[in-house]
Amino acid sequence: MTRFDAPAFHDALATTAIGRFMVYRETVDTTMVLARREADEGAPHGTLVLAEEQTAGRGRKGRSFQSPPGENLYFTFVLRCPVEQHRRLPVAVPLAVVAAVQAEGVDAAIKWPNDIWAGDRKLCGMLIDAELTAAGAIALPGIGINVNGDPARIPELRDIATSLERELGRRVHREALLARICNELEAALLLGPAELARRYRERSLVIGRRVRVTPLAGEPYEALAMSIGNDGSLVVERDDGKLEDLNAAEVTLRPAVPASRR
Repeated sequence: MTRFDAPAFHDALATTAIGRFMVYRETVDTTMVLARREADEGAPHGTLVLAEEQTAGRGRKGRSFQSPPGENLYFTFVLRCPVEQHRRLPVAVPLAVVAAVQAEGVDAAIKWPNDIWAGDRKLCGMLIDAELTAAGAIALPGIGINVNGDPARIPELRDIATSLERELGRRVHREALLARICNELEAALLLGPAELARRYRERSLVIGRRVRVTPLAGEPYEALAMSIGNDGSLVVERDDGKLEDLNAAEVTLRPAVPASRR
C-alpha cells in the first residue's frame, strides 16, 4: 500500500485554513464519524480528516461505499463557516471537487446534487452533514474519490464506476489532487451565491437532460432538468408544464435531449 505523503500535500497547499490541520489514520470506520468526534472536541475550521481505508463507508440513503486501501481519497472536512457561507456549501463543495478533477485533465461534471461523474460513470460521491447550533454552524462534508485502481474489478461497480487513473491512463498523485481540492474550496467559499451557482451550472451534468425524479415522499415522475438555483436546488419541468424546485430527491438521468431544448 502506498501511504499518503503528508509533506507533499502541505507543499501543494495554498490555503489559510482548509486542510492546514490534518488528522490521518490508516483505517477508520468512516472519516465522517471520526470528523464528528474531532469537531465535538473543538477541531478548528478547515480540519481535514483523512483515512487510507474505511471499513463502514456509507453513501446516500445508507448505502455502503466501497473503500479499498491505499488507492483513493476518503476524507471529511470540519467546516465552521458564517451562516451565509454555510448555506452555500451544497454548491461550493461539489464545485471545488469537480474543478480540481477537471484540472487533472478529466472531463468531469456534477450529477445533482453532488456526485462527480466522468461520462456515464461515477467518479466521486459525497455526503454533507450540516447543522446550525447555538454555538454556530458546522458542516462535515464527507467525500470519496476513485483516484487510482479500477473499480470495475468489483462486479457490482463494473458498469457504474470509474477512476481518474482509468480515465487518464496514468496514476494520479493523491496529494496534489487533495491539495487542489482544499485550494478550490477555500476560494469557492469567498464567492457570492450567484457566481457560485453560475459556475455550478457550467459543470452540471443534468441541465437540459430528461430525468426520473424519485421524491422522498410520493410517486416517481419524469421531467426536464431546467436549471440550478442559487441555493443548489434543481429546477425541473414536469410533463404537464409545472415547474418544481427540488432540494432533496433521487434523480436518474434519461437519454440526452437536443441542445435547442436546453
